Amino acid sequence: MMHMNRLMDSLKTFMTLNIIVAVTLPIIVISVITVTLLNRSMGEQVIRHNTQLSGGLATATQDFLLTADAMMSQAATMVDTGGLNDAQMQNYLDTLMASHLYLEAIHILDNNGLSVFAAPYHHSYATLDFSRQPFVANTRETGRTYWSNTFISQHTGQPTLTVTKPTRHGMVIGYINLSKLNDIAAEGNISPECWTAIVDTEGTFIGHSDRRLVYQRESLGDEELLAAALNEKSGTLTVKNGGREYLVSFTVAQPTGWLVLAAQHTDMAFAPVSGTRNIFIIGCVVALALAVLMAMRILKKIFTPLSELTGETRQVAAGNYNLPLKSYDYIELNELSEHFFAMLEAVRRREEELRRKQRELSRYAQTLRRSNRELDQFAYVVSHDLKAPLRAIANLSQWLEEDFQGTLDADVKRKLELLRGRVRRMESLIEGILEYSRIGRIKTTAELVNVRELIAEVVEDLTVPGGFQIVIGPEMPDVYTERLRLRQVFANLIGNAVKHHDKPAGQVIVTVRDSDGLYEFTVADDGPGIAPEYHRKIFEMFQTLQSRDIKESTGVGLALVKKIVDSQGGWIRILSSAGQGAKFIFAWPKVWREE
Repeated sequence: MMHMNRLMDSLKTFMTLNIIVAVTLPIIVISVITVTLLNRSMGEQVIRHNTQLSGGLATATQDFLLTADAMMSQAATMVDTGGLNDAQMQNYLDTLMASHLYLEAIHILDNNGLSVFAAPYHHSYATLDFSRQPFVANTRETGRTYWSNTFISQHTGQPTLTVTKPTRHGMVIGYINLSKLNDIAAEGNISPECWTAIVDTEGTFIGHSDRRLVYQRESLGDEELLAAALNEKSGTLTVKNGGREYLVSFTVAQPTGWLVLAAQHTDMAFAPVSGTRNIFIIGCVVALALAVLMAMRILKKIFTPLSELTGETRQVAAGNYNLPLKSYDYIELNELSEHFFAMLEAVRRREEELRRKQRELSRYAQTLRRSNRELDQFAYVVSHDLKAPLRAIANLSQWLEEDFQGTLDADVKRKLELLRGRVRRMESLIEGILEYSRIGRIKTTAELVNVRELIAEVVEDLTVPGGFQIVIGPEMPDVYTERLRLRQVFANLIGNAVKHHDKPAGQVIVTVRDSDGLYEFTVADDGPGIAPEYHRKIFEMFQTLQSRDIKESTGVGLALVKKIVDSQGGWIRILSSAGQGAKFIFAWPKVWREE
């Protein structure tokens, strides 16, 4: 997944994909639209051709039916006109039969439905009674031409129908042989994958390019097609027959309402469409391939110089600045190369300057380390040399008091004690200054510190009067830090709260609050408080709010606390006013910074 993300973040990948998309997308869109329109147009042509074929066969069928209708109308007119004796009428009917090949028989009936004349003549026809035939009753009721359902003739074995025409004194019935419909259907049989047929209103084939289906009285077998066709005058549907899919166009032939079908196997029907589409798709693929090749060639001309510049950049990063200036095919790349080498020269000069600065800084660091060592040695010597005479003065004052014990008055003793107090103060001051100078220069080791236990140790080491209560709040943390520095901070703050309290009894409360990457510790007391105008002064060296003769203090403690907290990356502030107690709040990092 990371490799894939890095690949997608690559400029080369990004530009390659975008250029390929920019080149191929219009071609693909145009191709899809063109293929869609082409399929639709050629599909419509195929359907239109199939529909025209069906319509042409329907026209031929209707012409055949109209010829039969005209023939029967002629016979009805001749009967109504009269003027012919029986022999002449029989001769007329025989002539009519001879002139129309598909007329199997013709009968002239009286109003009672009895056959009066018939052709071809047979003596048994004279006794035929058609009165119970449905076409007789229908014609008598409507007074219009009646086209019967198709049936198989007993004489010819061919599909046949009757056409009944009303006359003034009865009706004329003609039996029409429908074998002509096979010939009409055969005219539309343009290929082995195509068939044409004529179907009566019951779905039975009465004409087909495959005559066997007619003789076997096969049914269309597709009720959906039959129902849809009977509800429309013409149309085209896709149907399945024998496991194969066909495009079927139909037209209704009048006046019988028969369906004239023209069916093609869809693969065959749309073969030209598929062929043209495939040729077009191949052309589009070739065009896409050429476009991609051209895009890749252009990208190569762009990215080859960029790859070379990338390699040269790596060499520069490795410290090799002796690279030749190259020229490329494009002005922009030449400008980029020139700017790169100008930058290379600037980097080389700056690195030389940096190395010179580093050498100087190294010398300064050595000098600083030497100075620090000398300062530590000086501080030790000064501390020792200053403490020695101070101890001598303290001892001398003690000896004088012992030697003249009994002879010294109270005032002299007080002054000797005051002298020894000044000596102790001086020693504390020297120790405070020495410790202040070490903050930030001398690092102690870090360890995991339990703050509750640390505060308890501080309180135990302090001389806390019996009337004072030190309260340690809950949820004190464990901090990985310099134990000594944190102990010094708590010792000074708690010690000051006790030392500078204005009452014999009091309370000091230590709490903590979690604040992002810091712990905010609060040391609060109920002492005399500190006026706001002194809040900054108390953190300065040698500053005290009371005279040292009144309250013994070096004035170094809070300055030492502030320097320790600052060196750890924290901060300290005070919330107080005169007579309201004081809250010292300092922030201590959760994570120790090793410098």
